[in-house]
Amino acid sequence: MNDWVVYFGIALGVLVAVLYPVLKGYIQKDFGPTAAPGLPPWVAKYARLFVFCLLSALIVMAVFRAAKPDVKITFWVAIVMGFGYEATVEKVFPSLTKF
Repeated sequence: MNDWVVYFGIALGVLVAVLYPVLKGYIQKDFGPTAAPGLPPWVAKYARLFVFCLLSALIVMAVFRAAKPDVKITFWVAIVMGFGYEATVEKVFPSLTKF
């Protein structure tokens, strides 16, 4: 598996770890009405979150490749790597992950 697939697998893992609790809370509430025309305000919030996921995936892949450059990473392992990285960030930096 090439590094691009691994990278997006890690990004997907981070995205799942971040969005799962958010979506759970979001589903429990109704969507609030938007007063302004155009895109709802939550779109910008999740766009920033997506950029965070991509940068996190780059960090995870860079650290792993620096330690083990010749190891093959499967897509499912990459998802677990991303999920684990995001969970670690939440535990180590709890003040940065509050919404």
